[in-house]
Amino acid sequence: MALLKPILSHKLFPYGLALLLTLSVLGLHMLPSMDSMLNENNTRISHVFLKSQIDYHNELPPFARRPLTTFLMKGTSSIFNIKAGYSFIFINFSLLFLSAILLYQLSLLILSERKLALFNILAYYLSFSIVFAFFPPVFSYDEPLQYCLLFAALITWIRKRNLIFILLFTLAIISRETSLFLIPALWIFQPGKNEQIKPLGKQYLKTGLILLVPILVYAIYLSVFLHYNQLMDETSSEMASRYSCFLENFEDLKNSVESFTSLYLGLIVFLLFTIIRTLKLGINQVDRKFLYAFWLTAIINTPIVILTAFARETRLFALPMIFLWPVFSSLFKVSSFKWPKQWPINKLGSIILSLLTLINIWYSFFYYQKFSLSANTFYKEYLFIINLLLHLYFTAQFFPKTERAK
Repeated sequence: MALLKPILSHKLFPYGLALLLTLSVLGLHMLPSMDSMLNENNTRISHVFLKSQIDYHNELPPFARRPLTTFLMKGTSSIFNIKAGYSFIFINFSLLFLSAILLYQLSLLILSERKLALFNILAYYLSFSIVFAFFPPVFSYDEPLQYCLLFAALITWIRKRNLIFILLFTLAIISRETSLFLIPALWIFQPGKNEQIKPLGKQYLKTGLILLVPILVYAIYLSVFLHYNQLMDETSSEMASRYSCFLENFEDLKNSVESFTSLYLGLIVFLLFTIIRTLKLGINQVDRKFLYAFWLTAIINTPIVILTAFARETRLFALPMIFLWPVFSSLFKVSSFKWPKQWPINKLGSIILSLLTLINIWYSFFYYQKFSLSANTFYKEYLFIINLLLHLYFTAQFFPKTERAK
């Protein structure tokens, strides 16, 4: 309840809850006409399909070693005697709601301002991998739980509660092993810790030892789990076949466009925003650590996804956002934000913006759509809007209209 109190007592909470409920109701009415995990064969909720997804993740080696989400779904279905489809929806949307509360707490701990923390929740919920979490080919499954555990782990990391951090971060790795990719950034930049850290100092050694514990615990867990379930041979075969994903990601023009757009929506657009922001404005010590952690994790995670996974699953590229969402509002100075109409640009900027908008319209509504990658979804509209925001921000920062000297 301590986590919920600041949210529940905030004056904007009733409006936020009303908005969430409204969007949920609208979403349920839209599902029959849209391609989603929740409406196989044009029914609102396909319990058969969702149960098959739960069973699929419980049996296939790469998913079976991440049992936490499946355990929660099966446990909920058993305890409350409800169908698998309802259990799937309840657990996933509850975890998405809880992850936002934890993000709020993390943001408040870092930024000490409620308005900025609330805006971070908005940025989180409007990210492509969250908006379309249950639409193909995004298909989020373990990410909501992973995000909850990682946000909670970062809170304990900043508060220097090392034992609780080790427990939460270990559970995050078990939930989804990609959490391991955050460790280099946590060790090198130690985001959230305000003290100056000397290179090769005692603080680095202590942090390294703390971060080593979840790795060792996970290695022991994985070894025991695979041996107990007799999955060693299947896991070896699965790992050896992973590199075939790279060939499929770029085997033809359709897959190449799909892979590039997935990478762009999940990560590149945020990289561009932060690069433009860094080039034009100064960054404080706390934001800098999180931003550098975001970039480093992107450098580690992106090639691995492209080489060993299906790039069309946009959620896989979103892992570095764990470091960006908590400081997003501070990084872009939301408290003093000016609407695009207040961003005066010069003539050259207007020409460039016009050209970029034309390219944006062509790519989003004609080229991208002709591959049937955005049928029955709002992918192309989302792509157009986020491109437009990026172009406005780019021209406003690099082609400002200057006042003539009087």
